[in-house]
Amino acid sequence: MRSYSSDYSEQLVGRWWLSIIIGLVALGAGFIVLINPMGSYLTIALWLGIAVLLSGVMTLVQCFTSDSGLVRNGWVIVGAIADIIIGLILMFNMLFTAIMLPVLFGIWLLCRGFVGVIQGMDLRGLHLPNSGWVILGSVVMMCIALVVLLLPESLGVEMIIIFIALAFLAYGFSSISLGLRLYAVHRRAQDLQ
Repeated sequence: MRSYSSDYSEQLVGRWWLSIIIGLVALGAGFIVLINPMGSYLTIALWLGIAVLLSGVMTLVQCFTSDSGLVRNGWVIVGAIADIIIGLILMFNMLFTAIMLPVLFGIWLLCRGFVGVIQGMDLRGLHLPNSGWVILGSVVMMCIALVVLLLPESLGVEMIIIFIALAFLAYGFSSISLGLRLYAVHRRAQDLQ
């Protein structure tokens, strides 16, 4: 019987580039929010909904098109489904979104951060160099989520928007780092063939 770790190193992770695309989309969303932080609260909510929805769809596609246990992880699938649901809520119920944006954003960010930490630990188990960057980006996202969830009234709308931008940047950084680590697994598996 093959070990969990050897399964990872033997499987091709052919969709590693999807993590990089997800990261680039998140970075783009973060920069858009930073460029226009004083834009309307509802516009930010709509952009957040679109970005979260796209992130969930792309992560779900990545999960179901990969044969790797590293990518096709139950927690990753749950996180992607949560992204899709939260993205749809943000996009199609603007009154609810305006009221609940900090809470929804905080919960989404906690989920994404938790999933990222698990993926980073899996990568560490494979002894991939620099896999700690995935964990670091995910921990930063979780810290931002806790600040937004615990102090929404004291932060104010402008600071919530800045935290949204910073969280998207951290998520983008973490996803790109994950994609690069998945590429290393892919290359290692090819070299073993």
